[in-house]
Amino acid sequence: MRWLAWVVALALAAALLAMAASGRPGNVAILLPPYRIDLSLNLTVLLLLVGFVLFYVAIRAFSLLLGLPRAAALFRSRRRKEVAANALHESVMHLLGGRFRRAERAAGKAAEADAFKPGALLTAAQAAQAMQAYDRRDAYLEALPLAARETGILLQAQWQVEARDVEAAQAALRRLSSGMQRRTQTMRLALAAARALKDHGEVLRLATTLRKHHGLHPAAAQAMLHGAALGLIRQANHDAEALRPLWKSFDPALRHDPQIAAAAARGLYAAGESTQARGLLVDALRAPDAEPAALMPALRSMLSGIDAGFVAQAEAWTDRWPQEAQATFLAARACAELELWGKAQQYLHKALDQCQPDERKLRGQIHAALARLQERIEREGQAARHWRLAAQDLSTDDASAGGSI
Repeated sequence: MRWLAWVVALALAAALLAMAASGRPGNVAILLPPYRIDLSLNLTVLLLLVGFVLFYVAIRAFSLLLGLPRAAALFRSRRRKEVAANALHESVMHLLGGRFRRAERAAGKAAEADAFKPGALLTAAQAAQAMQAYDRRDAYLEALPLAARETGILLQAQWQVEARDVEAAQAALRRLSSGMQRRTQTMRLALAAARALKDHGEVLRLATTLRKHHGLHPAAAQAMLHGAALGLIRQANHDAEALRPLWKSFDPALRHDPQIAAAAARGLYAAGESTQARGLLVDALRAPDAEPAALMPALRSMLSGIDAGFVAQAEAWTDRWPQEAQATFLAARACAELELWGKAQQYLHKALDQCQPDERKLRGQIHAALARLQERIEREGQAARHWRLAAQDLSTDDASAGGSI
C-alpha cells in the first residue's frame, strides 16, 4: 500500500506543478552579445532547479571523495573492534569450557584492541593461572592499564586464598582503595583469609557486614558468626576483664544463642564472677524463643551463692515450661542449694515424671541427685535404690557428674 500512496502523491504534485506553470506565460531573455537567448519562464525555473540539484550532487560527491581515507580508517577500526570482541567472547567461552590454551591465545588476540585490552588481559591471566604458568600470568597482570590494576590485585588475592597463602592475600587486599575494599567480593576474600588465620574478630566483623548487605547466605553467615563468637570467648581464656566488653559487643541474636551464652557464662564463672555468669544465662532464658534444654544444664552447674530470689525465678520457669524436665530439675537443684530438702525432693520426683523416654542421661542425673539428697537426710535405703536406678542410665562417671545436692 505504501507504493500506491507514493504514486498518488507524485501524481498530485505533477498536476499542481502543471496548473501553476500554465498560468505563467512570461519569457526570460538572456543577452550574450552578439547573441540573444529567449526562454520561457517555466523552462528557466526548471533549468535553475535542475542546475541546483546537479550542483548539490557534485558537492556531495566531492565531499565523499575527500572523506574516503577517513571512512576507510573508521571501517578498519570497526573491523578490528569486531574481531577483538569476537576473540574475547571466544576466549571467555574457552576459559569456562576448560580449554585454557585456546583461551589464552584468543585473549591475546583480543588484547590488540585498546577497548578490550583490560578484559582480555585478565582473561589471559586466568587461563595462565589455570595452567600454572605463573610467569605469563604475572606478565599479563603487569601489562594491565592503570584503571584495571585494582581488579588484577583482587584476582591475585583470590588465587592466593585458593593456594592457602592467606597472609599474602591479606597484604594484597590492603593495597586496594577504600571503595574497592567495601565491595562484596573483596570482603568475601578477606573473610576467607580471616577464617584461615582464625582471626575471629575480623570474621565476626566481615560476616556481620556481608549478612547485612546480603553478601552471604543467611545460614552460612549465622554459622560463621556462631563460630567466631565461640572462638573469641575461648581466646578470652576465662579473663573476666576481656569477657565483659566482648559480650557487650555481640548483637542480641548472638547473646541469646544458647551455646554462646553458656560458653561465656562458663568463662565468667571460672573467673570467679558467678553472679554475672548466672545473669548471662538468666537474660538468655528471658528471650521469647529461649531453649531451656540448652541453657539450664549450664546454669545448674553455677548455683553456688544463690539466694531466695533465684529460687523464686527457677520456680517461675517451671510455670513457663510446665512439661520441661530441665526446668523442674533446675528448680530442685536451687532448692537443695538453700537446703530446702522437701521442695527439692518434690521437684526431683516431678522431673522424673516429665522425662521423655529418650532422655536417659537426664533421668540418670535426676536419680543421682535424689540419691545424694537421700544421703544428706540420712535415708540410706532410698539413696541406694536411686543409685541403682542412676547406674542403669549412666556410667559411673556420668552418675558422679549428675550434680551434688
